[in-house]
Amino acid sequence: MNITYQLTQEEYLQAVNLHHKKGNRLIMLAIYITLATIIVVVGTDFSNTSEITTNVIAAFFSISFYMLFVRMLSVYQAKSVYQKSATLPYEITLHISGKGIKLDKNSNKGSIPWSAFSKWKNDEDFFLLYTNPRRFNVIPIRAMSETQKKEFDAYLEKYIPQD
Repeated sequence: MNITYQLTQEEYLQAVNLHHKKGNRLIMLAIYITLATIIVVVGTDFSNTSEITTNVIAAFFSISFYMLFVRMLSVYQAKSVYQKSATLPYEITLHISGKGIKLDKNSNKGSIPWSAFSKWKNDEDFFLLYTNPRRFNVIPIRAMSETQKKEFDAYLEKYIPQD
């Protein structure tokens, strides 16, 4: 089975967002909010209304800045990876078989056996195939026919555990 596609930068950003839907950011945000709250509670003289207001506003802006910074950093990193990649911005053809996935079916260069993938997940737009917890390959579903989707699902179910 051959799948030919070109991944746009916007599609890659959507795939990165799918990758980050694990809840790690939510946990980090909760820890940051807890620390900011503890600092405000410990460092505030509750008899002084002005100090309470100042510390609550400082904590609010600190948490807001953290959320904005994390989001902007993620988008910047994804754009940087996309632009520096040797394969992402260009049209590629994947040859998918029982042996694995090849970028070029006429050579062994760029071949990834099924055993190299640790897990996979998908949504209505993409398949993400993980080679480790932070590295994944993106295959857009729009590039596949219904028959290819069924065949690809069969390969995934047979060779890779699902997340």
